[in-house]
Amino acid sequence: MGADKVFVRSSAGDDAMAVVNSAKEFFTLIFSNWMRWDNNLQPYQRGAWVRLYGIPLHAWNVNFFKLCVFDCGRFLRADNCSADKDRLDFARVLIATPVLEIVNAVETVLVDGTLVEVKIVEEWGYALGEDTCLF
Repeated sequence: MGADKVFVRSSAGDDAMAVVNSAKEFFTLIFSNWMRWDNNLQPYQRGAWVRLYGIPLHAWNVNFFKLCVFDCGRFLRADNCSADKDRLDFARVLIATPVLEIVNAVETVLVDGTLVEVKIVEEWGYALGEDTCLF
């Protein structure tokens, strides 16, 4: 379905939720949450890796990354190099976004009383609107 959502159904026409409930231990290894289909669920979202430039070193943490991408999409995860501070020139974050255009934004965030501009740029190399979670 895009980003971090999948649709599970039974090809035999059985109730998929009954199958999931009968094998909970297995499905909790794969999925963190499951729910019945609802027509009011969020529309399509695609996964996009974005780079965050201009993050002060004293604010370098996953919670700050989440704050920076709040208006661009839903935070899914940070890559290991960013979380472990292996490189400090930019942070790399995977988001789920309904926007099909390339993400390119600037967020102004208050850090210890100072306004900081964080540039958010989607990584290139994927087709417009392509879902990087599928690769």
